[in-house]
Amino acid sequence: MGKFTPVRQVRNMRHAVDLFNNRKTLMQMLKEVFNGSYRMSFLSNMAVILGVLYVLFPFDVITDLIPFVGWADDGFVIFLIIKRLQKETQRFNRSKAMGRRGF
Repeated sequence: MGKFTPVRQVRNMRHAVDLFNNRKTLMQMLKEVFNGSYRMSFLSNMAVILGVLYVLFPFDVITDLIPFVGWADDGFVIFLIIKRLQKETQRFNRSKAMGRRGF
């Protein structure tokens, strides 16, 4: 078999690339969230908060003391955070285009 990158892996990497390309929009959204002029969805708030806590705290489903395997679950959680933030930036763009406040 040749050295081909699976299609699913390429699609998943696109989420991170899209979020990186929209980093100015992400920063503007986060700034408005902290100012109180935009409200992220409950699901996005919980996903980001719980995801960051899961990655930072040493209590994992698979311990980080096991190299590579222990880091895989943290990587998966970071992937889910990125995917959720990408959807939230799309919602933020739609909200701004329609002139809504996000409430």
